[in-house]
Amino acid sequence: MKCAKCSFENSAGTTYCQNCGAHLKTKQKFFQWRDMKYLCGLTHRGVSIAPLGAMAVENQGKSLECPTSNPRKSFVKVQPRQDGTWYCPDCGELNQKYSQICKGCGRDFL
Repeated sequence: MKCAKCSFENSAGTTYCQNCGAHLKTKQKFFQWRDMKYLCGLTHRGVSIAPLGAMAVENQGKSLECPTSNPRKSFVKVQPRQDGTWYCPDCGELNQKYSQICKGCGRDFL
């Protein structure tokens, strides 16, 4: 994933740029009208979109999960900067040279 702010090439699965700490935006998939007609029940009678709405809220909650609840949620390799400091790929915190644990979320350097 390429950072929009500094053009650094990050590893797949990285949430924050490991060069500048900026949040990496992921592309959102939007429904097309034909999908909405089906979900709204316009093609079938008795179809409710309420379960789908609950599922969407649940999935969004999982994607916004705080990194402190599971510090090992991703196994993206940390790429230290030239001066030895490193930005956490999970929370974007700038960590000091040779530090082994992120001071923002507790993720280890490995």
